[in-house]
Amino acid sequence: MKKFEFPEQFDLAEFISTEAHDLKSPFNRILGFTKMLMKGMSGPISDMQKDDLTTVYQNSTQAMSMMSNLVDMARLSRGEKSFTPGECEANRLLNQIVAYWKQNKADKQVEFEIQTFAPEIPVTADEPLFRQGILNLALYLAEYTQLPAQITIKVEQDPEGLLFSLESHGKTNPIPVEIDLTMSSYIGMSIVKLHGGVFRVTQGDDESGLIQFVLPK
Repeated sequence: MKKFEFPEQFDLAEFISTEAHDLKSPFNRILGFTKMLMKGMSGPISDMQKDDLTTVYQNSTQAMSMMSNLVDMARLSRGEKSFTPGECEANRLLNQIVAYWKQNKADKQVEFEIQTFAPEIPVTADEPLFRQGILNLALYLAEYTQLPAQITIKVEQDPEGLLFSLESHGKTNPIPVEIDLTMSSYIGMSIVKLHGGVFRVTQGDDESGLIQFVLPK
């Protein structure tokens, strides 16, 4: 008979990173099946059933997002995130973040203001990864601040490189979701540091929150 192998030590980050596909698959199946039912592909549904399915779909989407964040956190902590730097333009990158937010984060009522103090400031970064980093920092501020809120994202030249500032305007959220704050801050911070970025300010008060970092030249 073969002896069972019970692990005496367990690397949770390694497990999550390795088993990412199996961890996400149940949520993908729930989302796909629910969407099929909502479209009436298995037969007509009542308004009440549609409302119930919408609730299932929205909560499954949220759970899937959290699982994806958990996988990203595990891979970032293990240095497994692929990194391919290139040159991109700051204004276009920030506008893409705003467009993504409007399409995928409409439930978070945030008005963005983009300020770039040069016509086309070049940024040396892995564009999709860096965009994900800034998006997560914006998500942190959106959770920190009571909605509706305004977030200003500013990019300007600095003696050490490019200075990125994200500032929220609005009263502090009295009941922020701690898991969202933890996930978004860790992912955003790790991606910025992966690009060699150095944080200067991460602070807030009753009326605003501010995150500043410098991306080296």
